[in-house]
Order: sequence, then C-alpha cells, then structure tokens
Amino acid sequence: MAKIRFACAWLPWWVVGVCGSYLLPQSVILPWLSALFILAVLMIWPGWQCCRYGSAMCAGVIFALWRTDMILQQQWPLTDKTQLQNVVIKVTDIPQQNQQRSRFVAQVRLPNGQQQQWLLTDYTKQQWPPGSRWQIRAKVRAIIGDTNKVGFNQEAWALANHIGAMATVVKGERKALPATSGWQEWLSRWRLWCSARWQAQVQTYPQGVALLKALAVGEQSALPAAAWQIFRPLGLNHLVSISGLHVGMLAMLAAWLCGKCLQYLPVRIHQPWIYTRCTAVLTAILYSALAGFAVPTQRSMLMIIILALTWRRGYLRAFQVWWLTIAIVLLFDPLAVLSVGFWLSFLLVAVLMWAGEGYGHSAKWRQLVLAQWAAGLASVVLVAFCFGSVPLISPLVNALAIPWFTLVLVPLALLSLIIPVDILRTLAAYLSEHTMRLLHWVAGYAPEYYPAHAPLALWLLSLIAVLLLLLPRGWYLRPLCLLILLLLLSYRPPRPAQGEAVIRVWDVGQGLAVSISTAKHELLFDTGTAYAAQSALLPNLRAAGIKRLDMLVLSHNDSDHDGGATLIKRHLQPHSIIAGQPQAYSFPVQACRGGLNWQWDGVWLEFLNQPVAAKSGKNEYSCVLRVVSADKAILITGDLGKKGERALLAAYNDNLFSQILILGHHGSRHSSDVNFIRTVAPQYAVASVGFANPYGHPHVQVRQLLAQEGITLLRTDQVGGMQTTLSARPVRWKLLHSYRPYWQRKPRLEAMPK
Repeated sequence: MAKIRFACAWLPWWVVGVCGSYLLPQSVILPWLSALFILAVLMIWPGWQCCRYGSAMCAGVIFALWRTDMILQQQWPLTDKTQLQNVVIKVTDIPQQNQQRSRFVAQVRLPNGQQQQWLLTDYTKQQWPPGSRWQIRAKVRAIIGDTNKVGFNQEAWALANHIGAMATVVKGERKALPATSGWQEWLSRWRLWCSARWQAQVQTYPQGVALLKALAVGEQSALPAAAWQIFRPLGLNHLVSISGLHVGMLAMLAAWLCGKCLQYLPVRIHQPWIYTRCTAVLTAILYSALAGFAVPTQRSMLMIIILALTWRRGYLRAFQVWWLTIAIVLLFDPLAVLSVGFWLSFLLVAVLMWAGEGYGHSAKWRQLVLAQWAAGLASVVLVAFCFGSVPLISPLVNALAIPWFTLVLVPLALLSLIIPVDILRTLAAYLSEHTMRLLHWVAGYAPEYYPAHAPLALWLLSLIAVLLLLLPRGWYLRPLCLLILLLLLSYRPPRPAQGEAVIRVWDVGQGLAVSISTAKHELLFDTGTAYAAQSALLPNLRAAGIKRLDMLVLSHNDSDHDGGATLIKRHLQPHSIIAGQPQAYSFPVQACRGGLNWQWDGVWLEFLNQPVAAKSGKNEYSCVLRVVSADKAILITGDLGKKGERALLAAYNDNLFSQILILGHHGSRHSSDVNFIRTVAPQYAVASVGFANPYGHPHVQVRQLLAQEGITLLRTDQVGGMQTTLSARPVRWKLLHSYRPYWQRKPRLEAMPK
C-alpha cells in the first residue's frame, strides 16, 4: 500500500500530461522524449527530486501521443467525396432507430484486411441484429463535423468512441454471412433480449417503456427527440441514461442490502465487509455490462473496484482514489479526455469531495443539502461552458429526481428484468410513464438562462471562485467569488461600432445561415436544416450574445435554408419575418420585395428581388439581400439560379458590386453565371456547404471560374464558421474556431487567406 501512496504523488502530473497533450498543435514525440531523458537524469542528483513530476508529465504526453496516433491511423482518409466500398461488417451494438433510419456501430473489415469501426446508417430500416455479419456496399466518408465558436465537436466524439468513418448502406446491397459468437456478441444479444422484455407494455405506456430501456440497458434511442428536449431545461440528461451516478448508487444500495442480510444470518460472519464490497463490485460490473460498458459506467465501475481494493482507514484519501481512478481510465483509453462526459463526471465528483471535506462531521441531512448545493453551483459553470445554458431549477429538480430515479425507477427496472412477473414490469412501466408526464408538465414552466460565451480566462476564474465558495470559510472571499460568477453570467460580447456590420457565416453543413449584426440590431438570413439549427446555429447565436432578432429572412422554402425557422422563431422571437415564398409558412410572414431598403445604425440594407415567372422553380423566388457599410458590401442570393442572376444584371448592373458574395445555391453549376460573377466582382466568394456532400458543391466549374477571375474562395466545409466586419478598413476574415489541435482535421488553416 505504501507503493500505491508513492505512486499517487506523481500520478496527477502524469494525468495532466495525458490531458494536456490533446491541446498540442503537433504530435511530435521526439522533443518530449528528450525532455523526459533530461529530467530523468536530473532527478538522480540530490535536490532535483522535483524533476520526477516533470518526468511524469512528459511520460503522460508521450503515452497519449503514441496511443492517439494509433487510433488516427485507423481513421478514414480525408477526401472531399464519399467513396463506394464493398466491405464485411459485424454489428457490435443495438441499432438506434427512428422514423427515418436505423443507425448502428459495426466492426468493418476492408478489402485490404484493415479493421475499422464505422457508424453506419440504413435509410431502408432493415434488421441488423447485434453480432450478425454482412457483406455490404456503402458510401463512406471521413467524420468531419460543423465547426463554430461553440457546439458539438463531431471529430472529438468519433475519436473518443474509436469510430473511424461514417457510412450509408446502399439499398439492396447486402448479403448475410455466418455470425460469430464471442462474449461481445453474447452481451449485445443479452441486452437486446432485456430490451424486449417490456414489449407487452409498449401500447399502454410508450414513454414509460422508452424510459425503462434507457435506464436498464442504455438504449437511449428508445426515447424520442421530444423527450430529450424536456430533459435539458430540467438538467436531467445525466439521469436518463446509465450514468456513473446510477452505477454508484445501485452498488451502494446492493452493498447496504447485503450488510443487512448478513446481520440476520443465524451464524456470525467474520469480516462482513468483504461480502459487502464484493456485492458492490459485482453489481457495478453487471449493471455496466447492461449498458454495454459505456465510458461513464466504466469510470464508476473502476472507482468502485478501486475503493473496494484500497479502502482502509489511513490507506488512501478520497482525492488519491480520485486521481488513481482517472489514471486507470486514461491508461485504458486516453481518448476519453475528448469526451464531455469525462470532464463533467470527474469534475463534479471532485467538487463534491472538495465541499465534503469541511463538513464530514455534520448531520447527514446537512451533508446532503451541502452536496446538492455544491453540485448545483459547480454545474452552473460546467454546464454553461459545455452546453451554453443554465437550467435555473435544475438543483431543485435534481434534489427530487435523483433519489426517485436511483432508488426507485432503476432498481424496479432491473427487478422487472430479473423476476419474470408481468405485474412487476407493468408497475415499472406505469411509474415511468407518469414520471415522464410529470417531467413534460414541469419542463413547460422551467426557465433557462443562456449566457454569452465569455473569454477562457473568465471561465477559469469562475471555476476557482466556485471552489472558494465551497470551502467552509471561503477564505472570506465569498462576496468577490459571487461577483465573479455574476460577471460570467452577465458577460456581453462587444457590439459593432456605429456604421459597421459584423458578418458571420455559420457552419451549418449543407445549408446556409448568415447573421448580420450592427450596433443595435440583429438580422439572420436563413437557418440551415432543423438539425443544424438545433445543434449548431441556435447555441452559437446565443454564445455570440444574440438574444433577440430584429429580422429573420427565409430566402425560400427549402429545408436546408428554412428548416430551423420554427425553432428560431420560438427562441429568438424576431420582430419581423421576411420570406421569398411567404405562402409556405403557417405563421405571419412578409414577402421579399425588390426596392425595399432601410438603414440600421449607419448600415444600408436592401432587397434586390426581381419578378419571377409563374413556372419558375422555387429557387428563383430566393430573397436577394445586399448590405453596405462604408465602402464595403456583401451580396447574399440564397439559391438563386442563373436565370435570376441575369434578371439582377438587367435591373442593377454595376450596382451589384460587392466585396463579398455568398455563392448562390452553395456553389452549384446552376448558379454563378460568368457575367454575374464578373459584374459583382467580389474579392471573396463564400460557399456554405457540407463536407463530402453528394452534390459536389461547390462545383468544379464554379471553382475554375473563381480562380480564373482571381477571386478567393472560402468554404465552410474546410474552415468552418467565419466572420468579418464591413467598415472603412480592409476586409479581413477570421475563423470562429481558430485553434486546431493535432488530432483535428478541421478547420484547415491553410485554406484561409493570409
């Protein structure tokens, strides 16, 4: 045990090295090997023993770089187009299904013998039993997501889950192969069998059964998207899956029951703690297996095992166990650092231990209240940083929901699997159904606060303030700490100066969303798809400090342009909505009219739409917006085709001149007429496109035309979201997410103009 305590002295530095390695811009190991060698030599000399901490940190960096490089070599090559591949796959998990498609993870054997793990999508919704093997034909692409200021990082998620590519199964191109039989396949089939145990209760209690599947076997896809929307304002996402909290609480409950049973045995049990700990460990392992050994459950399972092996009075302190658990998790999988759940779970546990050290001798009820206070206070900073929102009633809801979920619903769900009695499964489904209905009702009144994204220094300062607030005395700095938290929540990014306009082209995949900010007004041109608006656009608008819109422009009725209209209207409440096809919407909308112009804070805005022939396609109805500030202008044409561009030329000719042109129809060959491009004569052309999109946007003919005219092409699929300012100064673009660590392939910094 003395050796473990010695190891715990340098383990934090090794962990810091592993975590810090993912911030490095390059994955060069040689300098770190040199530093490790020098520090190892120095710590031999008397008085230089402190060098062992630096050695441990260098060792952590080297280990993480080596392991990550092995995973990166298994990633699909970065190409701009999807590729057709004939491969052999083995389904490794329960497929996630909704109304449009089935999605599942599979081990893939390529024709060259290489093994990879892919995330496959099947829009024909065929059956893909876990453990089954198939020969299929699929369209494959590398995993490159949307990159903005904040939001979900798809590359980090894929690496953390060891997924090397995304693919779509070609319809009718699959052939069954003999299935394999290993422990992983057996585990997946067992989970699928458990999931089907509530089939008789689905008709009567659909939401309840979906919740039971999520809690018992980790089948989160059983819950519809509408259900997840109600968990966010309540702060309950961590409870509606097999989380570390469930594993820990269930293990403690099992250990307590074991201890009570041992007390009533007719014979005296020597060292009963051995049996209670073994019960806790076995419970944690079985419950984690039901979840498919997901990363959050692995962490809790390891922590329980470490506690069972090392806990003795005076052996290891709480934080030593915490560091040891993190080190074991990272030794097993250093890429867990890229998971948001890794940071949330471990940091919240650390905050609870930090707060509990000063109140260890308090009454139990007071310890519970202080623990809830500590978790709620820390969540304000952590959840706001990770997700951009603060569910205001989350502490109160969690105080009631945590014991209900962990002590009632989860044990009842598991008992209904173990005991083959229909009335028990019905009771579990009944209670879960009414729980979901109550949560739906509460969520309708639950307020949320959306702070703007503050500078990193303020986030770090706020985390320190939380730790000081949780100390018993707080070092008499509590008023200052509260002031820092208030400053974080009330932070507002600087506004453009009078007569200037900030243009942000958001990365929304294969879609379009451009926001225009003046000193006191906000305009949004298009919203992207419904998914992009929910996952990328809305969080980033809030992070930029945009709480309300003065105007929402919907260029035309196409899902990649107005798919998020309803969402944006509900959350940002635009003062006016203008659309190219107003008859397509159920809410009040004004029509785009050529000649409509106005001025905001010294910035000129005008619509240039021309009359459209009756039989023209919907793209020709696109709103055309031109914004002028000082001597700079930007022109946005939606999906306007060449016919509409020629009409603009006939009406405005040289008055179309603009330094920035948002390419029509994402750079399609059906837009960007050569005379139109030469008349607008932009310095920059921006293509808002999705990575490896099936349409080939921007088209090679458009790219060649732009190169011939000396126009710089900027693509969101290469550099992500970007912004510039229209003012008297020269146009300079900057990325919304400018730093790229070595493991991330987007943004491609070389694609930005110098």
